[in-house]
Order: sequence, then C-alpha cells, then structure tokens
Amino acid sequence: MRWALIAPALLCFGPALAQHAAPTEPALLERDQVTEQLRLETLRFNAAAQAVEDDVRYPPLTRTAVYLGVELDDLLVSEAAIQIDDRPTVTVKFERSQAVALLRSRGLQRLMLANVDLGTHRARLSLTGQYASADADAAPVVMERTVEFDKLPKTTSVVFRALRTKPVRGQAGKAFIERIVSRPDLDVQILREQP
Repeated sequence: MRWALIAPALLCFGPALAQHAAPTEPALLERDQVTEQLRLETLRFNAAAQAVEDDVRYPPLTRTAVYLGVELDDLLVSEAAIQIDDRPTVTVKFERSQAVALLRSRGLQRLMLANVDLGTHRARLSLTGQYASADADAAPVVMERTVEFDKLPKTTSVVFRALRTKPVRGQAGKAFIERIVSRPDLDVQILREQP
C-alpha cells in the first residue's frame, strides 16, 4: 500500500531530480572551462606575487641563484646540497617523481636564492642520486663540484648540470691521445643578468 502512494510521487519528481543532479553536457563543459581559467589565473597571480617578493627580499644588486639540471640519461637525483662560502649548507631532497620530472624536462631546478656581497665567492654542490637502471643494492652516485665566481652588481646565477663529459683531445708529451672516454660530471656555468 505504501509503495502505491510513493510510486506516483517518484514518477513525477524522478526526472526533475535526475535533471538537477546531472547537469547537461554543455553545462559541464562550461563549468570545466571556468574552473581551468580560474586555475590559470591563480597560477599567474602566484608567480607574479613570488616575483615581487623575490625582488624585495633579494635585490638584483646582491641576488644570487643556484640551479641544477640533469642531462644524464637515467640519473635520478635524491639530494642536492649547496654551500656558498662558509654559509650554512642548504639541502634539497627530491621525491622520485620530482627527480623523474627534472630528468625528462632537461630543465633547471632552483636550489637556492641568496643575497651575496660583491666580490669573489665559492659555490660547492654535492649531488647524490641513483641510476634508474641500477640494481637495488648498487652504491649511490655522488658528484661534487666547487666553483669560484665573481658577484657583480647584477643578478648572478650559478648553474650546475649533471652530464656526460668527454675530455678534449690533446697532446700528452709526444703521444697524441686517441682514446676518448665519456664520464658523468658536473658542468658549471655562471650567468649574469644583462643590463
């Protein structure tokens, strides 16, 4: 008896409830587009706010950034430690997903942003990682490099890249070196903002 009374009500209100609960395809598409537009605007706003904060906290006169790039075929970085002069060491840990993204993008990851006085300074990077193709019990890959750089009155960037280097062919005594062996190494570039 109860079902006899409820059934007609469900038949009347059922389509209205279904229509209200599930928006039509164009409405879903429009809502997704608005959401994506808001997400992009938020990202642009956050990037602009970060740039303003960096300009205030790190003026171009003293701003020094340290970047890391990975161009070795399957090196997954787990940790990078950077030290400028005798300052405290800054250690950046990488999750596996971050290490894979850095490797695949062939881009640069900023490790540090600091204020450094004008003059000659020393930057030291120690990188720890593992080749993706290595056995689980293989020893970690450790690379270190120290570089001296002159801080000029403009933004300076120290860029370390893990890559495979080849020694330059040259002359050793009277014998010409024919054998060229590539090896993993940290390459360094010093970049300065153009006036």
